[in-house]
Amino acid sequence: MIKLIAIDMDGTLLNESHLITNKVKKALHEAIEAGIKIVLCTGRPLKAIYPYLEELEMAQEEDYVISLNGALIQKTNTQEIVYKQTLSHEDLAKIEKLRQDVAEINFSFFDETHYFYTGEPTEVLKYDAHLLGMELNSMSVQELPEDRTIYKSMFVGEEAVLDHFVEHIPEFISEDYYPIRSLSYVFEVLPKHANKGTALLGLAKELGFEREEIMAIGDGENDIDMIEAAGHSVAMGNATATIKKAAKYETKSNEEDGVAHAIYEWALNQNA
Repeated sequence: MIKLIAIDMDGTLLNESHLITNKVKKALHEAIEAGIKIVLCTGRPLKAIYPYLEELEMAQEEDYVISLNGALIQKTNTQEIVYKQTLSHEDLAKIEKLRQDVAEINFSFFDETHYFYTGEPTEVLKYDAHLLGMELNSMSVQELPEDRTIYKSMFVGEEAVLDHFVEHIPEFISEDYYPIRSLSYVFEVLPKHANKGTALLGLAKELGFEREEIMAIGDGENDIDMIEAAGHSVAMGNATATIKKAAKYETKSNEEDGVAHAIYEWALNQNA
């Protein structure tokens, strides 16, 4: 019996217009009414998730969200942090050096509420900030106040430029951190133990749920740990080949209400 459903946002919960369709909303509400806990599990920071949480009425007591690709778990009603993985300022300085003089790529990083970046803002960076509904804050690592806690860093650039950049990433990044190509234009470097799967299992344990009681739904490479962690894993129809291979089930695409189909088919045992 499914008691917890972890759902990625971009490419999964949201369609290509970054909206939650009425059919998906209906399925989510029916799952909640059936006693199933819904947890959004995303690379977005909480600020870029909150409008959707309010739309879904999921900013209530005992609602949780896994953000920044597993670096943070927060209660949605109070924003209280219940789990975190962080990057030190020394980590940021070490990671930023990888960019060197590649002007076409921005280095950026997040605390709980701010989207910081270095270099001249590229059009891709501006697009990403617009997508998240966040203001860009120019800030060098050296200028970052000591009391700022950073949870995630990333390199943002055009796909072809980033492809070349990623090919030359030194081995210590994989050894000391958790690197992931979350989007075609985003390469993230997270704290070593920050990923969606670890965060999901930690939250499930805290809530008293077993692995076999968890369903995870995702589409992208940053969902792989979550897909592998859940007892019931679902790849979106638009998912990458890696995710489809790792998942137990495959649903429809995000343009075809795939999340609703998955909930009805494998959580509520209805015909979608």
